[in-house]
Amino acid sequence: MKNIEERLAEILYNIKKVSGNRKNVKLIAVSKTKPVEMIMEAFQAGQIRFGENKVQEARDKSAQMPTEIDWHLIGPLQKNKAKYCPPIFSTIHTIHREDVAMALNKKCQELNKPLNILIQMNLTGEETKSGVSSIDDLRVLEDQIMELEYLKITGLMTIGDPAASEKENQRVFADLYSINQQEAERLGLTHQMVELSTGMSSDYELALKEGATYVRIGSAIFGSRF
Repeated sequence: MKNIEERLAEILYNIKKVSGNRKNVKLIAVSKTKPVEMIMEAFQAGQIRFGENKVQEARDKSAQMPTEIDWHLIGPLQKNKAKYCPPIFSTIHTIHREDVAMALNKKCQELNKPLNILIQMNLTGEETKSGVSSIDDLRVLEDQIMELEYLKITGLMTIGDPAASEKENQRVFADLYSINQQEAERLGLTHQMVELSTGMSSDYELALKEGATYVRIGSAIFGSRF
């Protein structure tokens, strides 16, 4: 049975192979529900970026881990938890509401700390998923966030549908790429809005083929959830 270091090396090899060794591809090791011992093992193997779903869990873990770790929030964010995020995370992948963005910006202003954000889109139509589902809603939110001094829109995020076919999910990832390109040009952010956070353990290779720059991989590195 492979250990974390071996699984991590295998994933990184696959990422390079599928992405054509693109320099802009970054692995987020999804460490939600995993103990700090496992995260430390991955860190010691060279992994820097880790993704957490819950703010409180990330707060507890980050206090015990090396400061070099780059924490990303990849789960839904409630307005009342936004104030805890700027000291912990470099990037929030799941913004889809103005009130949450405003709460984040307020705390960032207090700390004088800019924060990278991605806007989450729901392109699969699943009611259980968060995210804006139309271009019109996306544009309204983008324009609102552009007025917030401390939030930096770096791209878009989405989640594929595990019940959908490979072809259907590939179309979702391709659509996100097109939307991001279009919106980066509209907003004058072609050098900033360059990130696509798509792909997980089961579909990251598909996502990479359609331009993903962040892939969020958990079980393929750490094993099944517990």
